[in-house]
Amino acid sequence: MKLLISWIAAMHDFQRDEESKKFIGVDKNGPNYNFHKSFFSHDKHILLSSNNGKEPDPLVEGLRTCLIKDFPDHLVEVRYMEIKDVINIQEIKSRVEGLLLREFENDQIDIFFSPGTSAMQISWYLIHESQLLTTKMFQVRPQRFSKTGRAELLEMQVIKSTIPGGSVIKEEGVGHHKEDYVITESLKQVYSHAEMIGGADQVTTLIYGESGTGKEHLANYIHNRSARNDKPFIAINCSAFTDELLGSRLFGHKKGSFTGAIEDHMGLFQEARGGTIFLDEIGDISPYMQQSLLRVIQEKKVLGVGFNKEVEIDVRIVAATNKDLSSLCAEGKFRWDLYYRLAITELILPPLRERKESERKELIDFFLKTKKITFKRSKQLVLDKEALRIILNYPFPGNVRELENLIESLYVFNSETVIARALPHRLLVPVDNQKMDLKTVEKLHIIKVLKVTRSKQQAAKLLGCVINTLEKKIKDYQIDSSLFVKNVH
Repeated sequence: MKLLISWIAAMHDFQRDEESKKFIGVDKNGPNYNFHKSFFSHDKHILLSSNNGKEPDPLVEGLRTCLIKDFPDHLVEVRYMEIKDVINIQEIKSRVEGLLLREFENDQIDIFFSPGTSAMQISWYLIHESQLLTTKMFQVRPQRFSKTGRAELLEMQVIKSTIPGGSVIKEEGVGHHKEDYVITESLKQVYSHAEMIGGADQVTTLIYGESGTGKEHLANYIHNRSARNDKPFIAINCSAFTDELLGSRLFGHKKGSFTGAIEDHMGLFQEARGGTIFLDEIGDISPYMQQSLLRVIQEKKVLGVGFNKEVEIDVRIVAATNKDLSSLCAEGKFRWDLYYRLAITELILPPLRERKESERKELIDFFLKTKKITFKRSKQLVLDKEALRIILNYPFPGNVRELENLIESLYVFNSETVIARALPHRLLVPVDNQKMDLKTVEKLHIIKVLKVTRSKQQAAKLLGCVINTLEKKIKDYQIDSSLFVKNVH
């Protein structure tokens, strides 16, 4: 299909009363009317309005009606884009590009460049230059400026980037995007890429990282940098539910559809409408849920448990995992087609133990400062030299989350200065024990992981062994697991 697409020109597509300045009708010398009169050779014209469309705009609908009446062979359709800020390039580009990729990805799209604000015109250029769609850009030279004595249609020739999506225009207002998390040196490139991803509304993102590295924070960062930032951000840990419960949580269910379904429930994909849904631990979902999620991504519709009618959704998907999904695909445990859908862009968060000491020190200082406010302390806690050395040398298997929890615990039990003896036992064990033989090191490591996870199952997962192997080692090393594990199995 050959499409024409343009914004409605609020100042030029309509006539105004000279005295009252009120709009009184369609201007037949306006840009969109003139395009139909002189140049239209398309299957359909998509007219874009910045309004929200909750109620039809009389002027917009009046223009559409006038075009259909005067050009009965021309198909005209209005789309309300709900643009809150008509000079926000990021918002405009995201909304329009999302519409085009969602509904017209395989069509020839002719962009009528002239109508609209300057931000709308820049957005057209960025969409065209990205090469994600088959587009041409046109503008009209009015008759009064033409040497031929009639209006001329001019194609705008642009030298395209060799890198798809290679153009980014960054707009930042003073005081916007205040962070609740410090971005250290090794994360700057990750967060720079996340900001670019935020502006590309239709791409999914897969975040790799161990538990506690900040995957949800990074997903929220992408959401806050997108045009969806005024809509919901909803996170769910996919590994925490059975198939039935996960399907219910994500897609919704009808009253009576299963035991315990006492009322109709709207799924998270509908609750997040217009926003972002973060699917954590995506590598743990079953083949059945993989198939269900793939269909949702492809069709952009959900079918709740017990319902007969699908519901359209408009959400951005960010997923995360601590597993190597490509390896799982090679083993037949994860669908390649779903992997490719989720991993259009990929980000990797390094574990805390792999970051420089200066970065770990920066994070410690950051949490000492922020937790002072949380605990309403007049003075910030100070770590003495030995305490700081022990903390910096500790591997933190729970990563940034464990470090944050540690600083909170120090504020609970200390008033001003933290000495080495005041640190939790798990940090002191490697310091007090000087034996470095393999069995001792392994025993100490198992103890640390058990203390952090407080679960044999989670500990076995982090250690990379089956539960039976872990239980045998606990027995061989005479580790009293009841000290660390809530539920002993």
